[in-house]
This record gives sequence, C-alpha cells and structure tokens, in this order.
Amino acid sequence: MKTTDNIEKMLTPQCEFKASAGLKDRILEAAAQEEIKPSARTRFVYMKYIATSIAAAIALVAIIFVGKSSVTPIYAADKIFADAAEILNNINSYTATIKVRTDPHENFSYVNPFGRFVEHTITVQHSTGKWLIDKGGRKAIYDGNYTWQWLPDSQFGWKYDMENLNVIDDFALLLDLPSLMMAEENIALASNGASIRKIESDDVVTLIVTSPAQGDFTNDYSRNTSILESDTIREYEFSKEGGELLSLKISAKIIGISRVIVEMTDIQYAPVIKPDSFIVDENIEWIDNTEAGLTAAYETLPFEQFIDITAEEAVIKMFEAASVWNEGLLKVVLRNMSLRQMEKTYKGCQLLEHEPSFKSGLYNGVFIKCKLQMADGSIKKVVVAMRNDNSAKAWVADGGL
Repeated sequence: MKTTDNIEKMLTPQCEFKASAGLKDRILEAAAQEEIKPSARTRFVYMKYIATSIAAAIALVAIIFVGKSSVTPIYAADKIFADAAEILNNINSYTATIKVRTDPHENFSYVNPFGRFVEHTITVQHSTGKWLIDKGGRKAIYDGNYTWQWLPDSQFGWKYDMENLNVIDDFALLLDLPSLMMAEENIALASNGASIRKIESDDVVTLIVTSPAQGDFTNDYSRNTSILESDTIREYEFSKEGGELLSLKISAKIIGISRVIVEMTDIQYAPVIKPDSFIVDENIEWIDNTEAGLTAAYETLPFEQFIDITAEEAVIKMFEAASVWNEGLLKVVLRNMSLRQMEKTYKGCQLLEHEPSFKSGLYNGVFIKCKLQMADGSIKKVVVAMRNDNSAKAWVADGGL
C-alpha cells in the first residue's frame, strides 16, 4: 500500500487556483447538460481528488442546525481519524462499494462532475496484501506478485512488477483507507490551506475537510477532471460508539456549483474473501511493463526515434507513422495502447495542424491539440496527452486518442 506520507502529500494543497476566462461559462453550460458524458480522455495522471452537491449542502445546513457543529480542535480530529485507522489496520480484510461520476472504461483517476455515477467495488486483504478494484469497464488487481490492469471489453491490459499503485491513480487514496485516515489526521495538524469541521449527532460524528485544488491551471484543461485537481469537500462519518469509519463523500466545488463526485455507500469490516477473488481474466492481450518487459522493449524497438525531440515533433512523427501504419514506430509511441484498436481508427489519417503543447493540472506531461483528416475524409479533433518521464526519456502518447 501507499505510505501515509505519500497520501498526505497528495491531499495537501500546493497552489492557488485562478479561473481562466470563459471557464465559468463552460461550467454552467455543462451543468445545464447534466448527466451528458463528455468526450473520453484516457490518460495516466498522478493522483488527484473531488467534492459536494447542492442537495448535500442543504442537508449539511440542516444537520448543523439540529446537531452540534464546531471547528474541530486539532486533538479531536486527530483522535477520530487515528481511531478509525487503527480499527482498519487491525482487521484482516475489508470491502467497499464506491460510486464515482466517471466513465466505466476511463482510468481510475478520471472524474466528470456532471456525468453519471459508476459503481466501483474494492476488496482489500491485509493478511496477504492483495487487493482488487472493479468498475465494470476497467479492473485492477494486485495478486501478491504483479499488478494487473485491464479493459474486459477490449481484452487488453497492462502488467507491472510488484504492487504498483500509480496505475490506479486517485483510487490509491480510497483503496488504502488506514493511510487515508492518518493522512487526514496529519493535514488537520498542519492546517496547510485546508480547514476541518466536526458535526455530532446521537450516533455519528462527521468530520468535514475542505481543501483547494492542486496543480497549475494557467490552462484549465485538467481542472475538475480528478479529485486532487478540484476544490473538494471531504465528509467522513464515524460511529460515535465504536469509532469505525461508516461512510465518506467527496464533493467538487466548481465556481458556485457543488457536486458529489465520490460516495462510499457501503463498507464491510472483516468479510470472508474468496480465494479466487484475485485472479485475472483469461484471453487478455497484455502489455508487459515489468522491468524485464521494458528492458526487452528498449532493446528491440526504435525508442531513439522519440528521444531528444520536442513533444510537437513526436506528435508529427506519430501521425506520419499512423498514415502508413508503421508498426515499428507505433509500438514505441503507442506502447501503452492496443495497436489493433488504434489501427481501426487512425490508419491512413493525416495531421492537418496542431497547436503548441501546454501543461495543465498535475499531469506529468503535456497536451497538444490536433486536427486530423481521417482515411474516410472526415475531420477529427483530438487533444493528445504526451509524456517522456519513462526510463528511456522517450515521448509516448498517454491518452486522448
């Protein structure tokens, strides 16, 4: 599991967000088209977070008037989070059902505040260290030896050495609940840009953590696409008698509009886990991202073609290769994608124009807006995510296609 220090770093505010011109209009337009799915953007982003609906806000006001509300002293928040972490650490396993506004096939970090809820199930077995996340269109498992992530519908996936939580992005926060509790405790102690409130009823204690978005939003393309890249309100409910975590809710505040984007609706303590729970699907085409797999790829594929060039030059070279379907080059730049799926759409395409690359949010790469003419003559606009933070320092397409 991810350490408490890493999760705390993910949750701790890093910078102030200033909205760019036109963002509010686009947000309001999206709100008017509630439940409409945006164009899909698959990319591996390193850690984020999200927050509350108007109905939840109204309910919260009601609770404040009927319950006892206060700004929580550090020691009070500290003990509540710490007690919940201890309970989770002292059980053999837990399962939870979590609803996220997203797409079933998108990466685990992606959130669309105005999309539909997609049910996720998580299973954690402390005694073996194994875990499972299933959102229907995408699954991830750590089986004690390797981390596997795949798309059941496409029968395509990725294999990684040991436990690799980067592949599940923000869900590392929700998967490792004990570390999440301890990270929130430390944030309460530091009070670094975040605030915390406590509400008590007869049976439940609620802690509400409010935190600003993280990342560089000079360009707001990634704004509100993940938990950490959103202004969030994180609500935790604990049993007043036993101290265990009962539920959690994360809301995103988007220029006056508040939406629940993550909600844990059920958590089971110490359930019996079936032995076959951590077995990957059969007949999956795997990309081998283990150390051995990457070493073999670097030795046999022309990675040098995408080293020491700009991201824009890499995109031009990528679409030139796609126009004639040069698999030697495409196996490098499209390494983490299914070539058989990409070929159906992009074989024979021509890059008509592209804009300069830009950064947004926490993404450890750049985005490039491109205009393509497809093989059938139609025009397609895409925003390609490119990154070169691999050990070869080669540019690879990370999403947008």
